[in-house]
Amino acid sequence: MPVAYNIHPAFTVDDETLLETDLTACHLLVLVGNGTFSYVVYEPVAKKFLALKSYHFQPQKIALADLEMIEEVFEIDKLLFTAFRSVLLAFDTGSGVLVPQQYFNNSLKKDYLHLVQPEKVQEAILTDQVNGQPFVNVYSLDKDLVGFLRKEFSSDLVIHASSALLMAYPLDLDFHYAKGIVFVEVQRNAVSITIYKGGLLQIHQEAEYQSGLDVVYAVVSTLRLLGLDEKEVKVKLSGALVKDNAVYQEMYKFIPNLEWAQRLPGFSYISKMQEIPGYYFHNLYALALCV
Repeated sequence: MPVAYNIHPAFTVDDETLLETDLTACHLLVLVGNGTFSYVVYEPVAKKFLALKSYHFQPQKIALADLEMIEEVFEIDKLLFTAFRSVLLAFDTGSGVLVPQQYFNNSLKKDYLHLVQPEKVQEAILTDQVNGQPFVNVYSLDKDLVGFLRKEFSSDLVIHASSALLMAYPLDLDFHYAKGIVFVEVQRNAVSITIYKGGLLQIHQEAEYQSGLDVVYAVVSTLRLLGLDEKEVKVKLSGALVKDNAVYQEMYKFIPNLEWAQRLPGFSYISKMQEIPGYYFHNLYALALCV
């Protein structure tokens, strides 16, 4: 039975700058999540974001339904057919594993991944070399969804959203915080936790959650496992959150040094984008570090 959708963007941000710019010199940065499809138009010379659009939809759990929804987005959003300089396809779905570069063997990527998660039907196993980091990100995506987007955009540029975030975190002004720093990226029903101490990555992991307390437990238990104190580290929160969100409210109770993630430094944003908190689309903006 076909799935019916009421397709409309949850966020649309642009201004006259978009019409005045040669889009063939711009990059289109696309981010696909569970039940979301978002993109920004990025002008690399000025390092400026010119437009943002984000679609949210139901259902969220069946890859086929996600694919059907995205097909409908292509029917209504003609900007996607612009001849951009490049199109980067990023996915914030599923989890992966970081393999130290010195031990990485591409022929073994399937084995690395399936040590930490079960094999999935119709999976495409991909890898990212994270610039400036001594590891390779190995992850799986839905083969049909990746194939459709590659064909529609005529692009082979594919990355996992976590790889972009791992490039963005060292740019945070508190990255070398003496007691340790934790980056918590929250999306629909899933959270990624990345912990650094002394500028060195201690752990990067993803987990599903159903309540704000689930996120608190995941953060606190991981910190204690590493010998760090949740009352001393600094925690940076990002994702589609507001202050009355359950995740924020619960973390605020237990984490004294809780802050919103900073907007990525070194980039420009149109004025309407600056009205949206920078942490809200932190993972989407981070894709600009990959082009």
